[in-house]
Amino acid sequence: MLTVYFALMICTALPVIALKAGIGPEFLAWLVFGMVIVKAMLLVDHFMEMKHAPRGWRLIAQSWAPVVIVAVAGFHTIT
Repeated sequence: MLTVYFALMICTALPVIALKAGIGPEFLAWLVFGMVIVKAMLLVDHFMEMKHAPRGWRLIAQSWAPVVIVAVAGFHTIT
């Protein structure tokens, strides 16, 4: 579980570190999109304890983040 905490902290800190390193806003937006998906999958599996849930329930619980990110990324790309 400690590994999951560290992974979540890295996913939270990585965009801030990238921003301070001078990464452009376009790449930073895509980095944040990716980190949201990784964090959502970790949260569903470990903190919602769905790692051993039936495959359908786990898929439904994990699919909300990619669906939202695809919608937000689509709007981001359009604008």
